[in-house]
Amino acid sequence: MKIISFIILLLIYSLTSHACRFVDNESPQILVFPPKFDSKDPEHDYVFQLLQLILKKSNEKFGECKAHLFNHRITLKRMELYLEKDEFIDVVALTVSNTRDNIFLPVPIPISKGLMGYRLFMIRDGDSNIFSKINSLTDLRNLTAGQGIGWADVRILEHNKLPVITGGSIKSLIDMLTFNRFDYFPRGTLQVMIELENYEKKQVQLEKHLVLTYPSMTAFYVSKGNKNLAKRLEYGLKKAFYDGSFELFFNSHPSSIKALELLNLKNRLVLKICNPMLPEWVPINEKEYWLEPWPKGFQKEICFPEK
Repeated sequence: MKIISFIILLLIYSLTSHACRFVDNESPQILVFPPKFDSKDPEHDYVFQLLQLILKKSNEKFGECKAHLFNHRITLKRMELYLEKDEFIDVVALTVSNTRDNIFLPVPIPISKGLMGYRLFMIRDGDSNIFSKINSLTDLRNLTAGQGIGWADVRILEHNKLPVITGGSIKSLIDMLTFNRFDYFPRGTLQVMIELENYEKKQVQLEKHLVLTYPSMTAFYVSKGNKNLAKRLEYGLKKAFYDGSFELFFNSHPSSIKALELLNLKNRLVLKICNPMLPEWVPINEKEYWLEPWPKGFQKEICFPEK
């Protein structure tokens, strides 16, 4: 009888939109999330722990559900393939774009306060004086950035008339920087911290005067047919924002603490640029969702006034 019930539940799961998976006919249900391919401690990763918080916040309305890590390390492309087919995994955290909106269903709340849109610079040893004299985007346009082939930042930088040269890998880009092929290598806060450690023997350093930022939203995506899960995650996230538990989580998680310390926004000149790939629905003017509020109408009126 239990086996029959299990099969029925599996059929229901495969044919209908679900909020969480049934493992058997007993509670709790589960939600399967893939860890980062290179994560050293996925149980304590920011996104996985945030997911657990959101599920707790939504248990009362949607029923108990537990977040489980997928038991294999898979690449981002494999994650997206599984999610598109609604197989093996239920949710992935991705940078929002119009392309992904066409394939998946986004949960329309930022999950890291736009932190991934802040870029610090890796520069050559001895070049600090050059960057200390930069006081505007116009000044920065006299220098050239390095980025990976096919990276989203290439299009963003070019849209803002910031010269870019591309390379094939992190290692090759750092080598290109040291050989004067370009002047600076913009990286996310946690990325640059790890890369400076990994390439400490290279003649590169962290630039301490500037931070380049653009509106960038990391969000949970689910499969197109899984509207129930999207509703649950949106409900849990909003509840966490409104009751203050998201802010507490963000300000106490080790990865956020490290990133904010490294950013040191109070002592850096912040240069804001446009993001041509940001969907129009992104709640850029909801200040509680962002590390720093964006000027009213920044994307629509300042970046794309012709629209």
